[in-house]
Amino acid sequence: MPAAEPVIEEPILGPQSAPVRCRQHPGELAGWRCQACGAALCPECAEERRVQTVELVACGACGGTTQPLLVHRGVVPLTRRLRGIWRYPFTSSGLQLLVGVSLFLAAVAWMTRVSFPVARIPLVVLYGGVFWATFFGVVRGSARGDTSLEAPDFSDIFRDALLPGLRGLATFAIVWLPALGYALLTQRAPNAALGMFYWYIEWSLPPALVADPVFWVLVVMGALWLPMALLMTAAGQPPWAIVDPRLGWRLLQGLGRDYWVATGALAVLGVLHAVAHGVATGLRLLDLTLISDLLAEAVTLVVPLLAAHVLGLLLYVRGDSVGYGVARDYVEPVLGGTRPRRRVAPLGEAMPTAQTAQVVEAATEARATSAQLADLGAAVEARDVPRAMALYAELGQLPALRIPPAHHLFVGQVAATEGDFPLAVQALERAADVAPDDPTAPRALVLLARVLGERMNDVARAEEVYRYVLHRYPDTNAARFASERVRPTSG
Repeated sequence: MPAAEPVIEEPILGPQSAPVRCRQHPGELAGWRCQACGAALCPECAEERRVQTVELVACGACGGTTQPLLVHRGVVPLTRRLRGIWRYPFTSSGLQLLVGVSLFLAAVAWMTRVSFPVARIPLVVLYGGVFWATFFGVVRGSARGDTSLEAPDFSDIFRDALLPGLRGLATFAIVWLPALGYALLTQRAPNAALGMFYWYIEWSLPPALVADPVFWVLVVMGALWLPMALLMTAAGQPPWAIVDPRLGWRLLQGLGRDYWVATGALAVLGVLHAVAHGVATGLRLLDLTLISDLLAEAVTLVVPLLAAHVLGLLLYVRGDSVGYGVARDYVEPVLGGTRPRRRVAPLGEAMPTAQTAQVVEAATEARATSAQLADLGAAVEARDVPRAMALYAELGQLPALRIPPAHHLFVGQVAATEGDFPLAVQALERAADVAPDDPTAPRALVLLARVLGERMNDVARAEEVYRYVLHRYPDTNAARFASERVRPTSG
């Protein structure tokens, strides 16, 4: 009996990798590779087989099991992804977000104009908070691959609106601090500082500044700096990190050519934004009270939503190169959702004995694993600690994605309480890895750091985890907890 051939693992294809072609049809892209004979298979050569509730993709030549070929998102150029972005704010969800946010901003802008000078500051902060929370929410949503626009959750006004607003305003101020400082020094009028914020809301500069070439040179310098600053803030960096040239250079190298593509797109959007402000000025001159403000805000909000989408797409394609998310989030099947064109008869009707045994074995293993996962879920629901820990240990070789993050977190918590620290570390790491955008992720990381530092005396690694929480989840209770346990850096 000949020895079984080794399993062939197909590496993840990168942007520069040559496409894999089907062995039988060289003109067709392959989407799977047979684990038995090593053949690359197109949809015509692969077979979809169903055994009860289990669907398998098999090799049409030898009947062996297959693995999908994976490709990095960077294979699709960012330039191609940017071609249809103009439709983004005009989808059903986009129009709902546009109207809702515009109405709120118009009301705040109107109240700012009619309020006493001292009352304008909290209104401006609220205006900026809602604007920047929406902006950064679109960036993060696009970075996850979301195609719909959703309004931010403002259940906690400080965490969900004011804090993102302060981060956005701080980023904006740091980038254009030279221009803003120059404007304050040259404008001798009373309340110049309050007027500066009013310029930001209404985009109405004093005539003396409009004619000052030094001011515009400083504005252009800030505009060239702005894309990287916004990207860093959206990715979780604190505002003061944008003045670190070493960090900026590392990010620039990681993003490569795509950063300049995104910057070019933002430059075009900047021109459109100036035109939009001209249109908004004309709408305000109609003086239709809140209606004029609403239309003006809607017109000027379109470009920021598009700009946020551009930055999000840049992270969606190249975020792994700058440490945003985990590497496996950036790979997907070469053929997307394409399925094999051939479906064979159910098990036992038309398959040879050898193939039948192979599929039966795979289906049996799948059913057994599903049963164990169901038992684990029941044990977690019943808070049956010994059984949950035992089942989780049995499923240790299973891909982490098969287990819900809440179950990883539960096992990590109880394992830490029971003193099984290696199991706690494994479960908490997987809880954060499988769903980095789930609310359980920062909680799991804080628990992981506490187990490492307080129970396993690995203080250095615990501090690394705390610093990652501060970087990745800056606006969470977990980050506030971590900030109290991270030693200040010198220099």
